[in-house]
Amino acid sequence: MKEKNMTNQELIYLCRQLSMLLKAGISLLEGISILKEDADTKDGKKILSVIYDELLESGDIQSALEKAAVFPPYFIHMVKMGDLSGNLDDTFASLAVHYEREENLSGSIRDALTYPLIMLGMLSAVLLVLIVKVMPVFDQVFRELGMEMGGAATAVLRLGNGLRRYAFLFLLLFFLLALGLLYLTRTTSGRIRLRTLARKLPFSRGLMYDTSCARFASGMSVALKSGLDTEESFDLVTRLVDDPAFCKKITSAREAIQKGEDFSYALNQAGIFSGMDARMVAVGFRSGEADTALSDIAERLQAKTDEKLQNLAGLLEPSLVALLSILVGLILLSVMLPLVNVMSAIG
Repeated sequence: MKEKNMTNQELIYLCRQLSMLLKAGISLLEGISILKEDADTKDGKKILSVIYDELLESGDIQSALEKAAVFPPYFIHMVKMGDLSGNLDDTFASLAVHYEREENLSGSIRDALTYPLIMLGMLSAVLLVLIVKVMPVFDQVFRELGMEMGGAATAVLRLGNGLRRYAFLFLLLFFLLALGLLYLTRTTSGRIRLRTLARKLPFSRGLMYDTSCARFASGMSVALKSGLDTEESFDLVTRLVDDPAFCKKITSAREAIQKGEDFSYALNQAGIFSGMDARMVAVGFRSGEADTALSDIAERLQAKTDEKLQNLAGLLEPSLVALLSILVGLILLSVMLPLVNVMSAIG
């Protein structure tokens, strides 16, 4: 049995397959059996076997998913409500779209950071070679000419000597930083910590807010489509959003609805949606298409987030190149200018 939760990609695949099988008139039990036979991994076959055996024994999809112990609570509750409402095929289809959005958001953040980090690593390697290998050569040239390098160049040389002397410690530090980066980008708890940090930074605060809005809209869309009332939907979606400030807004909106306020008005007053988004939700509720309106808002917010991430990546790349180029240039100038003056005097 897998100890960690299923990934978004695995959830997307499972939901799409089950939705397709159910729409074709195949029962849930038979659909699980078909997927179990077709599973191409040992873990996947184990998970589906546990679900199939429990479903065969109890007939309860919720207890079957809980026994597998690899599904997020939101997924389990949505499947339960879809089963009770008789819309399990549509619920699986909606969940597939929801987790696809989640994966796209995570992928956009990962893609936006990957190239700048690679560039930072390459330019840092160039700077390291300059400090550790090139500066001692210049130092030797100066000594042969009976001179000493200037203050800045001497400080860089001492840094290089320290790096060589304590190379093992620096390699260990680099290894720990690499592990920390993998933890922040590849694990669920790490991504939560990374998002918490990003919410505190001025240039990424708006981006993280849009991400929370997209998660809220997507989660509410699936919940309402599965037959939940607004209060139950709020309870579930709060678990999807890990931004404490945004969760307070959700709580405020829910309290306003409990007092009899209109859904779209409550969201507007709580500061979750405003302007066009608030009007779309209002029209959606009046027409009975609130889930569709929220799904459209989630798609628009995701596109907006992708655009912001691309702009951020486009800003980071030249900034890193400029910064490290200036550092390399200053180091070389601190050595070359005195050397040129000496050579000119000798000439």
